[in-house]
Amino acid sequence: MSSHLQSYPLTRRHFGVRNTVIACAFVLVLAVAAGLLFVRKAGQPLTSEAFYGELMTSPKAAYDFHLSDQDGKPFRLGQLRGKVVLFTFGYTHCPDVCPSTLSDLAQIYRSLPEDDRARVQILFISVDPRRDQPDLLKKYMPYFDPAFIGLTGSADEIDETVAAYGAAYTLVRPQGKTSDVYYVNHSSFTYLVSPDGKWELRYLYTQLKNTKEVVADIEKCLAGIARPATASRRSRSAVL
Repeated sequence: MSSHLQSYPLTRRHFGVRNTVIACAFVLVLAVAAGLLFVRKAGQPLTSEAFYGELMTSPKAAYDFHLSDQDGKPFRLGQLRGKVVLFTFGYTHCPDVCPSTLSDLAQIYRSLPEDDRARVQILFISVDPRRDQPDLLKKYMPYFDPAFIGLTGSADEIDETVAAYGAAYTLVRPQGKTSDVYYVNHSSFTYLVSPDGKWELRYLYTQLKNTKEVVADIEKCLAGIARPATASRRSRSAVL
């Protein structure tokens, strides 16, 4: 049987056309890559301006909580305007995460230059107002640093503050125990509020071990370095 399909030999012309197409494609790829690199460098912040903590997608005015300090005096977040504020939720009977978090924050605080420490305030907000009365907080906070302030309040005041920052806590009472015996599952994030009162960053408690990186974030906020145009959208869970 004869075939109706015919084969044609490749000529130098065919090879020339093919090589030209390959060369053009290669040049096009290089041009696109160079363009993307230019856009990236022009549109993104410098690496030195990146933040270690998780950036809030849309920074907003931090909730101005109204609580009571360890001296029993009224305390508002707004009275710290002009300072970088870091705060966390917990309770004095916490066996592990709270002492670890406050110890890490103390290390971070003491690693700041003395002039910067005057512009930074660390707060500890109790989610156990029944046991964490002002006098107990006043004894507890100096274990970590005398400059730290412990806060408490009514159940409603604390619940409003917790909800405003997307945190959570739950009282857990072991079976067979009296109502006075309980522990608290609570969010373990640490929140950073900038000097202009914006809620900018939050940290997992494990991130606080990296003192150098957190100190760098604080100093950038004190210096007023702009945040990246697009904030992180990472989702993290930190309820213990």
